[in-house]
Amino acid sequence: MVNMKALITAPQNTAVVADIPVPVPGPREIRVKVHSVALNPVDALYVAYPLDKPGRVVGSDFAGTVDRAGEEVTRWRIGDRVAGFVQGASSGNWRPGAFAQFAILEGDLAIKVPSRVSFEEAATLPLCSLTAAQALFIRLEINSPFPSPFRFDPPKLDTPAILVYSGATSVGLFAISLAKLLHTPAGHPYRIFATVSPRNREKLLDLGVEAAYDYYSSTWPEDLRRASGGISYAIDCISEDESTARISQAFVDGGGKIAVLRQSAWDKQCVREDVLPLYGAVWSGLGHEVFYNTLSIDDVLPASPSWRQFTIAFYHFLSTGAAADASKFPIPANPVRLMPGGLASIVSDGFALLGSGKVRDRQFTSQGVMMNPISAEKLVYNIDD
Repeated sequence: MVNMKALITAPQNTAVVADIPVPVPGPREIRVKVHSVALNPVDALYVAYPLDKPGRVVGSDFAGTVDRAGEEVTRWRIGDRVAGFVQGASSGNWRPGAFAQFAILEGDLAIKVPSRVSFEEAATLPLCSLTAAQALFIRLEINSPFPSPFRFDPPKLDTPAILVYSGATSVGLFAISLAKLLHTPAGHPYRIFATVSPRNREKLLDLGVEAAYDYYSSTWPEDLRRASGGISYAIDCISEDESTARISQAFVDGGGKIAVLRQSAWDKQCVREDVLPLYGAVWSGLGHEVFYNTLSIDDVLPASPSWRQFTIAFYHFLSTGAAADASKFPIPANPVRLMPGGLASIVSDGFALLGSGKVRDRQFTSQGVMMNPISAEKLVYNIDD
C-alpha cells in the first residue's frame, strides 16, 4: 500500500504530520496531487476542539493537478490544474481533508485554474469566495451575475447599498469583488460600503468601495447611514460581540437582512427588530449531511441539493475566467502570505496566527515577519516545502 504525508488530528487537541494511505477516488471523484493549501479559521478551530476521534485529515482549501480520475469523470484529464475545498476534520462524520500530498474531490465541485493564476493564489478562492457568494446570492436574495438555481425579486431601490463589515478579511475581499459585478434591472450599479482598519482603507477604496469606515469609530453606523441613505444589505464578516447589532443601526427604514458568518458569537439582544440576521454554513454547498456534534440531533446540517447546484454554477463561473481575459479568474484571488515549512509548520505557525477563538482574541509573537498579525491576506503553504 502506497502512503502519503498528511496533517491529521492527534490526541491532546493538536495535529501532527503522519504517513497514511493515499486515497482512491470513487467513480465521480478526482484525486488531486496537492501543491498549495490555504488556511481558514475553521481549520484551526476543529483541531483545538475536535469533533471526532484522532486520525482525521485536517484542512479545507487546496490547489494542484489532477492525478487520477474516477471512471464516470469526463471533464478532467490527468495534469489539469484545479482548486477546490473539502471539509476534513470540520465535521463529526467522515469527510476528506486537504492538508495532504493527495486529496479527493468530487469532479463537479472542482474549479479550473486559469493559466495565469498560480496554485498559491488559486488555493485562496474555493471556501471563502463561495462563502461570499452564498451570502450575497442566497441569503441576502440578490440575483447573481451568473446563471444560478436561485432567482429573486429585484431590489426595491434604484441604487441599493451593501455594507461589507470587515472588508479586508478573505470573505470581505471576495464579497466586494462580487458586489462590483452587480447591476439592478435598470442598469444601476450597487453602492458598496465597508468597514476596515485604517491601514487597509486605501486598499478597499482601490477595489471600488464608495467609502470605508473605521470599525473602531463609535460613530461609523451613523456616518454610513447619513452617506448612504441607509443600507439595504450587509455581510458581517466577523460576526462577533456587538458587530451585528451595530450594523443593524445603519439600515434603511424598514430594515433588511444581514448575512452572518458565525452562529452564536454575536450579541443578539441589540439587533434592530426590523433587521434579520441570517446564518448559513458554507458546507451546505458540498451537498452532504454534516454532523457538527454527533451527540445532538440539533447539530445536524441536512444535505442541500439546491446549495450544491449553486456551488457547481458558481465554480463554473470562476472556471470560465474573466470576460476580458480568460487566463485570470473573474474576481481577484486574496493576497497571499506564502508561509515556509510545508505541512510540518501549519500547526506551529499558521494555526498560532489564526487562533481558535474570536478574532479580537488572537495572540501574536515576535518571531519575524512571517508571524506578524494577519491583515488583508491569506496564509498559504506549499505542501512539499
